Amino acid sequence: MICIIPTNKKTSVLQSVQNGLQILKLFTIKKPVWGITEIANALEMNKSSVSRLVSDLTAESFLQKEGNKYSLGFSLLSISGVITFHLEIHRESKDILKKLVSDLGESAHVAILEGIEITYVHKVECSNPVPLLSSIGKKNPVSCTSAGKVLLAFGRKNIVNSIIREGLPRMGPNSQTDPEQLNYQLRQIKKQGYSICIDEMHDNVVSIAAPVRDYTGEVVAAVSVVGTRDRIQNHEIKRFTGRVMEAANEVSMRLGNIPEKEWSVH
Repeated sequence: MICIIPTNKKTSVLQSVQNGLQILKLFTIKKPVWGITEIANALEMNKSSVSRLVSDLTAESFLQKEGNKYSLGFSLLSISGVITFHLEIHRESKDILKKLVSDLGESAHVAILEGIEITYVHKVECSNPVPLLSSIGKKNPVSCTSAGKVLLAFGRKNIVNSIIREGLPRMGPNSQTDPEQLNYQLRQIKKQGYSICIDEMHDNVVSIAAPVRDYTGEVVAAVSVVGTRDRIQNHEIKRFTGRVMEAANEVSMRLGNIPEKEWSVH
């Protein structure tokens, strides 16, 4: 009779992940190259287990082989690039967002596109913020936020198509669920250089956003302000939009962008 002993697969996977991370943490500036035996001795692990984990990490480009030894791979460089970008845009936008909040009296954000959603990477609140749950790290739909529409308007067409295939969500009373109308709006946003959403993500809420460009001229983020309709009234929208665009241009220049022309609010 064969006795089968059940194993906890989840625990095994977690242990492998932990061991893999321990291996990656060994690589430093002082010692950037390691061999299998060295790793096994340093972590007091079985040599065959180390060999298997290193093979998996190499297959995913987290490590790269150099003769009989290994160094960090390009996948980690890609991840570090994302972290560096987040830190840079947070650092460069901090004072600009504070000034924007001081000038307009409304909360300001910097958002980026992640997949088919936007993520807020920086936020400065005003003294009486709208309770929108737009906290740092919070994700929101792109099709009913001013920052999201800016990023879509200046982004790749395949991203817009992916979002349309997923279905445009009905959020606030004015949220756009018609693909043709959304595409028309995005063309207008790209032409004018800013986006205004009224009652789209939430009822009684106005958001205004403008694009942030990096040193290559690519739109990598959006600056936005958000407030209620009674605080951002129709006669104030032009002034708000102008200041948001100025702030976005300032962040862009700090990221190394040289503007080809000055945007203006029509």
